[in-house]
Amino acid sequence: MYALPKTAVSYIPIVFIVRSFLFRTLAKMYRFVPQFIKEAIDFFYQIFLNRMLLFTLSIRDFQKKYISNLFGLVWAVLDPVAFVVILYFVFGERYSGKNPNEVSFVVYLITGHIAFDLFGSTMHSVTQSITEHSFLLKKVNFRVAILPIVTMLSNLMVHGIVLMVCIVILQFNHIYPSWYWFQLLYYAFAITVFLISIGWLTSSIYLFFPDISNIVAIVTRLMFFLTPIFWKMSGLAVRDQFLLKLNPVYYIVNGYRESLIYHKGFWEHPVLTVYFWSVCIFFLVIGVLVFKRLRPHFADVVQ
Repeated sequence: MYALPKTAVSYIPIVFIVRSFLFRTLAKMYRFVPQFIKEAIDFFYQIFLNRMLLFTLSIRDFQKKYISNLFGLVWAVLDPVAFVVILYFVFGERYSGKNPNEVSFVVYLITGHIAFDLFGSTMHSVTQSITEHSFLLKKVNFRVAILPIVTMLSNLMVHGIVLMVCIVILQFNHIYPSWYWFQLLYYAFAITVFLISIGWLTSSIYLFFPDISNIVAIVTRLMFFLTPIFWKMSGLAVRDQFLLKLNPVYYIVNGYRESLIYHKGFWEHPVLTVYFWSVCIFFLVIGVLVFKRLRPHFADVVQ
């Protein structure tokens, strides 16, 4: 009779343990998925019913950022306009001797920066979204989960102002509207889903561990330098380009540029698209699970 090698015999228990673990994990997921889908449908239905409240809170959050200043809401326009104009004159003059077959450096810079600015500014504010609206935590039947959405919508309003200034600059650089510009709606939706998913995770943890805001700031700053905003990836090795594309913000920044400047569709990057939405789903599931687990204790830790 043929006898199995000792090494093969030693691996048999490990195989059974791994298989048993996988079966138990799949069984838990099988029970969890229907409940998750049911709660997701109910959540979006509640958002639809409270859409006016969501809109009102977003407007108030938008106004609160500027209402204490002397010029009030005027800063909502002056602040992004001043920043974009500074970028235009500083970098536009410095890199005016560009290749005639390429877009100017300032156009490349601005179209990438407005996309990352939406990510960077929202990451900070969405992490503190529950704390900033703590007075709503003890309201009966109030869905606290909509607070990161409120913050996201408020930041989208400012982003819309910056985007209009960017479009004016594109006109001066002889880049005119295209049907591909409508893709900005898709990329804005994509970054919204991504940020809300992370927001449910970070905002719920922030109540119990405020230091996470500093961690978020460090990660955001790191991603700024790992994203091609001030530099181009074309001169890097293929392996380095692959690793940098694992940064999900690259998908958004590159998408903004390709929509506004190069007139390319998102469907031309199927692998990146699948990867980005896989990352979104991952953070969405983790964010929802953590939020649900910590939600009953929110009122206990908020003053």
